[in-house]
Amino acid sequence: MNERRKKIILSEIEYWKRNNLLPGHYCDFLSTLYTGGEEDVKDLKGQNASILHKEKRNKRLILSSVIGLSILLAIFMYLINDFSSLLLGVIGIVVLLGYATFKSVRKSAYLPFIYIAGAFLLLTMSLKLWSLYFSEQPMLLVGLLILNCVMWLFTGRLLKLLYFTLSGAFGLIAIIFFIFFQF
Repeated sequence: MNERRKKIILSEIEYWKRNNLLPGHYCDFLSTLYTGGEEDVKDLKGQNASILHKEKRNKRLILSSVIGLSILLAIFMYLINDFSSLLLGVIGIVVLLGYATFKSVRKSAYLPFIYIAGAFLLLTMSLKLWSLYFSEQPMLLVGLLILNCVMWLFTGRLLKLLYFTLSGAFGLIAIIFFIFFQF
């Protein structure tokens, strides 16, 4: 058996034993089975958490970093009132989508959050563009919102993501009701 795989299995067994997920004698039996009775398993007890637990913690850290940076970028885009904030938003969207493309090859579990952060940044950038240059034309705002909803709908249908399909459809319905009751 591969040494890395053996180490992962043994650390998981130790994690199960430490957190009482299996009875101790079962864990001892599994440890003896995987070590072949040759290695001392006591050196694994010094580890704080299993290897898979550390990997999950790292994924959560990356996910919270992506969401936090997206929110900070959106706030920064509204605090700065010039073209550089829009350029920063475009760079942020390109970086997020590039990262999402890289992760989609590996089918990451937190890829939907990257898509959502990118869509949020695109919406924020659209609203910032309207407020900087076209704030006197409310119908252009409606057009930008419709364009965002159509892109969400198209992305949801293309990538088979229900949350994008629903948000695009509900957004379009809300805009149509707004236009209908406004005029």
